[in-house]
Amino acid sequence: LFIHGTTHAINAIVTGRTACTAFLTTEGHPDILVFREGGRSEPFNFTVPYPEPYVPKALTFEVPERIMADGSVRTALDEAAVMAAIAQLRDLKVEAVGVCLLWSIVNADHEERVGALLEEHLPGVPVTLSHRVNPSLREYRRASATCIDASLKPLMGAYMRDLEGRLRAAGFTGRVLIITSQGGVMDAAAVAEAPVHLINSGPSMAPVAGRHFAALDSKAETAIVADTGGTTFDVSVVRRGHIPRTRETWIGQPFRGHMTGLPSVDVKSIGAGGGSIAWVDPAGLLHVGPDSAGAVPGPVCYGRGGTRPTLSDAALALGHIDPAYFLGGGI
Repeated sequence: LFIHGTTHAINAIVTGRTACTAFLTTEGHPDILVFREGGRSEPFNFTVPYPEPYVPKALTFEVPERIMADGSVRTALDEAAVMAAIAQLRDLKVEAVGVCLLWSIVNADHEERVGALLEEHLPGVPVTLSHRVNPSLREYRRASATCIDASLKPLMGAYMRDLEGRLRAAGFTGRVLIITSQGGVMDAAAVAEAPVHLINSGPSMAPVAGRHFAALDSKAETAIVADTGGTTFDVSVVRRGHIPRTRETWIGQPFRGHMTGLPSVDVKSIGAGGGSIAWVDPAGLLHVGPDSAGAVPGPVCYGRGGTRPTLSDAALALGHIDPAYFLGGGI
């Protein structure tokens, strides 16, 4: 077995490098991703800017159709309107499409037909149907999971194919498993078709490792686990030996970020990893991230072609990193 964890998916979301994604939903409901589920973490703070939807309104399209809660069809699917929307998607050169129609979890006929039309007339553009990726109640979380999944498919599909190809070329003939956000595993080919399960793939193992080493070092059952990667800084808390889990996974702040609608190991990620790039805005204020130098070329101090200052470069300049013994002298 080859078991692999990756932060490729969360890095793409944090840095805004996901695919150009369109959202198709039932006519009359184009604001599902805007309104979310209505919660507020600071109900009396009226200075908080309205959060942007995961897919912009300019790439949101309404599909004339309506299925009721009992599965009956009130309004038949208007295939001509779907074809007109597909023509616009082609002109806009979208790279992925998420489809979430009302009550498709009870009757998926309309959603399946829209998916078939997209596959036929937009060949090569990956499509995610909501009733397949997250067949749950509550419209926002299902739509959000659908759009996040679609936006990751081109990137993670290529990543998984490259990973498997390189392993096979090196002579590996076993099974390739990828760690999921829930701390389980899926086959690489399967997870490439449902990459929403990979958002916390790498970070989900940090509390597991943290619990193990905390018990070894101090016999402690409670530990704060910090995992500094190249693009994100991930934090979790192991309480009384229990791995933290959440049923409602938010990317970013609750109610202001984006919800996957799927459970996961509870790890908070912010865009402040070792490769996070420092920059000054037009007003002269210093920012860190979310853009990252990543592993290639990496921070300037790695000497691999990086030119923009990162958190690691600052740590080196301040003496927090020993240049003579970084990675045991490997760099």
